[in-house]
Amino acid sequence: MNMEGSGVPVGSRSHAGVRLVGPAGLEALSVGVRMAAPRPHRFRAVLCANDIGAVRVHRLRTSAVSAKRSCASLDDEHGGHLAVLVVGAGEATVEQQQTRWRLAAGEMGVVDFGDAFEVALAGRGDYLLVHLPRAVLTARSVDATALAGVAVPDGPLTRTLRGAIGEFAESDLGSGDRMEAALVEHAMVDLAVAVIRTASGRSVDAAASAPRNRVRAIEFVENNFTDPTLTVARVAAALNVSPRYLHKLFEGEEHSVYELIRRRRVARGLDLLTDPTHAHLSIGQVATRSGFVGSTQFGRAVRQISGSTPRAIRRRGGN
Repeated sequence: MNMEGSGVPVGSRSHAGVRLVGPAGLEALSVGVRMAAPRPHRFRAVLCANDIGAVRVHRLRTSAVSAKRSCASLDDEHGGHLAVLVVGAGEATVEQQQTRWRLAAGEMGVVDFGDAFEVALAGRGDYLLVHLPRAVLTARSVDATALAGVAVPDGPLTRTLRGAIGEFAESDLGSGDRMEAALVEHAMVDLAVAVIRTASGRSVDAAASAPRNRVRAIEFVENNFTDPTLTVARVAAALNVSPRYLHKLFEGEEHSVYELIRRRRVARGLDLLTDPTHAHLSIGQVATRSGFVGSTQFGRAVRQISGSTPRAIRRRGGN
């Protein structure tokens, strides 16, 4: 969602912003993302945008619209950026890293352009964004990629950031004094980082919550491993965390979540194979009762973990 290369003439920028109408307006906004509207021909928006050094600020007053960034676009020039989205009016729904969350008026969230996402903006909304290079955040030891699902509530910092974005998106500062622009760029980055760190602090002290979340993940696997549709993503969704966070949660542990699911299913299968009361079950039936989609997947997992085939294990168990 930027002005460069968007099809919007540079000369049409003004303090009042650029008016975008209908399918042509959606196409003009479709840079790095694909924009869509429930009724394309009734789409109306006003976009104000400004580049201040490495920082880009937007203010979008719009009817209902959505933005989708696909995996095929991740290698483009926008992939190295994150966007801090502040809802001035309306409501935004964000889906990224298989986590879905809503931002009400006054709230703020972070969207990572290095990963696929979908953002839906309610009509008659006022949305403010500041795009930050990932390198700028990394240099300040900020990991904003772990903030999927976090909504920072309305407060002094978010209100200050909202006001700054709105002010500078509608100014012509980018073409003014270089020193003044550099000072504003640093101030915008400092303010955005402060808000992001507030969000990091709200995400419930990760170090303190990690053991509890690991236990919750293990319990969920134990209660659901016989369901063939159980995946790492479903475990993450049950805990209301991202798959990436869940993966990091089990780094250093003996097994990953994927391996926990697989080994629990194999253990159930071995129990069924060696239990005389289940001797009437076929290998395929044992596989499905253990959570595998079929005997081939089951046999492969059993061989990798036990070193033997299901049939050989059953024969030994019957002796």
